[in-house]
Amino acid sequence: MRLLLISFSIVILTACSYSPVDDEDEPSVDEDVTEEDTDTENAEENDAETENSEEESKEEPALEPAYDNAGNVDILSPNFHKDYLNHYYYYSYGGIERGMTSDEVAELIGEPSEDDDIPADEIFNDLAVRYSYQADTVEQVLVTPDETITFDEIISAFGEPTQDLSPEDIGSTVRILTYQPADDANFYIAVEGDGDDNVSLIYPSQLTNAEVVNEDNVMDFISAYYDKNVLDMSLINFEDPVFSEADGYFEIPFVNVHHGLTGLFRVWPYGQIDYINENGEYAYGEFIPYADGEIK
Repeated sequence: MRLLLISFSIVILTACSYSPVDDEDEPSVDEDVTEEDTDTENAEENDAETENSEEESKEEPALEPAYDNAGNVDILSPNFHKDYLNHYYYYSYGGIERGMTSDEVAELIGEPSEDDDIPADEIFNDLAVRYSYQADTVEQVLVTPDETITFDEIISAFGEPTQDLSPEDIGSTVRILTYQPADDANFYIAVEGDGDDNVSLIYPSQLTNAEVVNEDNVMDFISAYYDKNVLDMSLINFEDPVFSEADGYFEIPFVNVHHGLTGLFRVWPYGQIDYINENGEYAYGEFIPYADGEIK
C-alpha cells in the first residue's frame, strides 16, 4: 500500500511540472543565423551608408587658374581646357574685364607686346584684347599662344573636337576646330589656325541656330541680363512675353516704375537679348550663354 502511494505521488508531480507551450506562442528560431552573422550584416550596412554619405559630400575640387597675372596661359594644361571649354569667356578672361580701358589693362598685367600678326588691338603674352569703337574699352578677350602650339597638340590635350573644319569647309584660309560644351549649348569654343596649321586664336562664339529660349524660361534670360549688367530688376514692370512667329523672337514690353522709362526686350531663341528704347531704336544687346540645361 505504501508503495502504491509513492508511485501515485510521482505521477502527480510529473504531470504538474509539464506545461506545454502552444505552437502560436513559440518563437521561431533560424538555426542558420547566428549573433555573429547579424553583427556582420549590421556592420556592412553601416559601412555602405558611410560610403554613400562620403560620396554625396564629395565635391569637385576647384580648378586652379590656368593663367598668371602677366597674361601667360598654360593652354595645354587640363585646368585650361576643363574650365575654358565649358564657359563663355568672350568678354572677360585672365583678370581682364569688359569695360576696362587700355591703361587699366596695362596696369593689371603689364605693357602690351609689339606683335601685329594677331587680329586684335593689343597683345599681352598669351592674351589678346579687342576694344569697342564707341567707348575704347575692353569688348573681347581672346587667347593667343605666344609659343607655337600645333593642332595635334590641341587635340591631344582637349580631346576630339565637335567639328574639324578645313579652309574649304568654311571658305577661309585657315583650319578651325570647334568644341561645343554640351549638346544643348548655344555656344562653342573655336580654335583657329594660321597658315602653317598652328594655333593662332582661341575664343568662344555663338551658335545662332540653337534654340534654348522658350516661353517657360524666357524671363530667366531677362533676369540673367539684369544680373550681368548689375541692374535692379525690381524697378521694372514687365508685360507678358509674346512670341512673334513672323520675326522669330519674343517681345517683352516694360516700364521702369522709378522714372517711367518705357521700352521692350527682344529675346531671340538662341539667347541674344536686344534692348529697344522708347523710340523703337536698338540701344544695347547681350548674349546669354546656356549649356547643360542652365544659364551660364
